Amino acid sequence: MLPRGVNPAEAGLIIANGGIAAFPTETVYGLGGDATNPDAVSRIYSAKGRPGDNPLILHIANPGDFEKLANSPPQYAWDLINAFWPGPLTVVANKKPELLPWLGAHPSRTANTIGIRMPSHPMALEVIRASGCFVAAPSANKAGTPSPTKVEHVVTDFSDGSIDYVLDGGPVEVGVESTVVDVTGPVPVILRPGAVTSEMIAEVAGIPGQARDDGMSAPRAPGMKYRHYAPKAPMTLIVGNQTDIAEYISAKTTGQKIGILANINISGAICLPLGQTPEIIARNLYANLRHFDILEVDIIYAQAPAEDGLGLAIMDRMKKAAEGRVIHV
Repeated sequence: MLPRGVNPAEAGLIIANGGIAAFPTETVYGLGGDATNPDAVSRIYSAKGRPGDNPLILHIANPGDFEKLANSPPQYAWDLINAFWPGPLTVVANKKPELLPWLGAHPSRTANTIGIRMPSHPMALEVIRASGCFVAAPSANKAGTPSPTKVEHVVTDFSDGSIDYVLDGGPVEVGVESTVVDVTGPVPVILRPGAVTSEMIAEVAGIPGQARDDGMSAPRAPGMKYRHYAPKAPMTLIVGNQTDIAEYISAKTTGQKIGILANINISGAICLPLGQTPEIIARNLYANLRHFDILEVDIIYAQAPAEDGLGLAIMDRMKKAAEGRVIHV
């Protein structure tokens, strides 16, 4: 059985000694290890089944540590940090040349940039401080599956004993991963949308953010390549009003165990509510997808939220979970 507790210092000590401990952040649960320890970092990749070219985000507990990692960041990067740290914002910066060449990546690779964030969850900050490390912490789930927003999700995914400990902080607050912003150029580039929206970034930076470049040869942030956040059953997103969505799903072939994530009820299907606000949708999204896994549905239809503000981040995750299957009705 996976060891579990409520003491952040215990999780921090495990990380300091080269172990792997899962802990809550305000976004999702993270899988933490000493970012400078190649054995610990390799274990993170192995435990998750994570592709080697998928970078890791380093978590810090003091904004001043950003200077120890980032090489000559522009002023707008500091403006973003001052506005949104601690919080759900990851900053991808040019890495100081004297740092380990693989820091922020798999030990068998090199990275010229590095993703850094300071979470706002008090338990996460206590873990980082207790470890005395820069903590590499991708989401605490098996690669490709829905991210963990409850401690039970972590326990389920790592019942194989591939990690050492999970810190129980209850359900998370935000529910989708941090916004990732590339600050290596003259304007911010949003690599992954999140709770810190493009409008918020533009207002603080004084510069409109650019869209990410999905064509870059090596991803600079997690979630840019590969299948992500996906339930076991194939999922289709449906864009339209609730009446049209209900008519479309009702007309589908019967005989399958259908899961519906929408603010509608259809007889004969397993219906989970999407939620009435972006905050509620984000907080419950991954738990709902995991619940469909438990119920072993054959197919999932999900109502698409509005693509603005936090809804943009929700749609980003839902499109990846659906592997691009989107229908307009």
